[in-house]
This record gives sequence, C-alpha cells and structure tokens, in this order.
Amino acid sequence: MKWIIDRIENGTAICEIEDCGTIDVILKALPKEVKEGDVLNISVDSTETENRKKKINKLMNDLFKD
Repeated sequence: MKWIIDRIENGTAICEIEDCGTIDVILKALPKEVKEGDVLNISVDSTETENRKKKINKLMNDLFKD
C-alpha cells in the first residue's frame, strides 16, 4: 500500500492512501526526512512480526511458569 504525504500541519502528516482517502499520522511516527509529496510504501514485515510473537510468548511463559 502506498501513502503520499499531501501536507504537514502542526506535527501531523496528512497522507493520501491510494484509492482510500486520507489518514492523519503523527509526524514523529514517520522517518524524520519525510516531506510533502513523498511516497511511503507501507507493508507488513512478517519476519519481525513472528519474532515479536515468539519474544512475547517466551516472556509470558517465563512469567507464568510453575
């Protein structure tokens, strides 16, 4: 999915989402070098998602083990 930064106002990036309208994103959540007109490619990082799930499960197992 692609987001295009339409404008930046008061610490918020107003992004056009292809075929879906707009979304407001806190500027601090985006790379610091973004500017109006930039295109962001938004995708799921399956490897990182799986790593986080494993880490959380390990923490939960360690916390609740008998």
